[in-house]
Amino acid sequence: MAISTVLVGTVLMNKLPIPLAILVGAAVGTLCGLVNGVVIVTTGAPAFIATMGMMMIAKGASLIIGAGKDMSIFPEVFTMLGTGLTWPGIILTVCVLFIYFILSKTRLGFNAYAIGGSIQVSRLSGVKVKRNQVIYYIIGGFLAGLAGVIYTAKFDLATPNTGDGWELQSIAAVIIGGTSLFGGTGGIWRTVIGVLIIKSLETGLIHIGLGSFWQRITIGIVIILAVMTDTLRRKSD
Repeated sequence: MAISTVLVGTVLMNKLPIPLAILVGAAVGTLCGLVNGVVIVTTGAPAFIATMGMMMIAKGASLIIGAGKDMSIFPEVFTMLGTGLTWPGIILTVCVLFIYFILSKTRLGFNAYAIGGSIQVSRLSGVKVKRNQVIYYIIGGFLAGLAGVIYTAKFDLATPNTGDGWELQSIAAVIIGGTSLFGGTGGIWRTVIGVLIIKSLETGLIHIGLGSFWQRITIGIVIILAVMTDTLRRKSD
C-alpha cells in the first residue's frame, strides 16, 4: 500500500493522466505479489517471512521516493474514488464479488482450498501447486495496490506511512472471520464479516475514549482468542 500510494502521488503531482496513476498504483502491487509468489515457490521460503521481507523492501522504497515530499491536493476527479460511499462501495463490491466468483466458481478457487488443506495431496492429485500459488500472490498484490490507490483518493494525500499496522488488522479480520490459519477453510464473506467486527471494535473503543494503544491491545487479544478457538476446533474434529 505504501509504495502504491507514493507512486500514485508522484504521477499525479507530475500532472500525468489519472488513469495512468491508478494503473501504476495497481501494477506495483501486482509486481510485489508476483515477486513474492516466485520467491516462495522457487526457494521454499516460509510464506510469512518472505512476505514480511517484501513489505520491508516496499516500505523502504516508498520512503526513498516519498520522504520529504508534499504530495496532496489531487484533482477532484481522482479524490472522488475514495470519497463518500458511492465509488468506494462500488469498488469494494466488485472486489468481493470477484474473489467470491474465483473461490466458488473456478478451478483456481477450488485448488486454493485443496492446496491450503494439503500441498502434498494436491500435488499428487495433479494440481499445478506452484503456478496456482503464484497466481494467488499476484491477486493479493493487485488488491493491496488498489487499496493504496483508494487510500490516496480518500485522504487526498500520499505518504510513505500509508498502511502502517494494517498487516495486523488484515490478519485479525481474516482470522476473526473464521479462515483457518492451518489452511483449507475460509471464505470471502467470512472475511467481510471479520472486517466489520474489527472496525466496529475500533469505533466502539474510540467512542468510550480509549486511544490507539488500547485498540492494538484489544485487537491482539481478539486475534489470540480466535486462534485458540480455531486450534481447539481442529483438535475436536
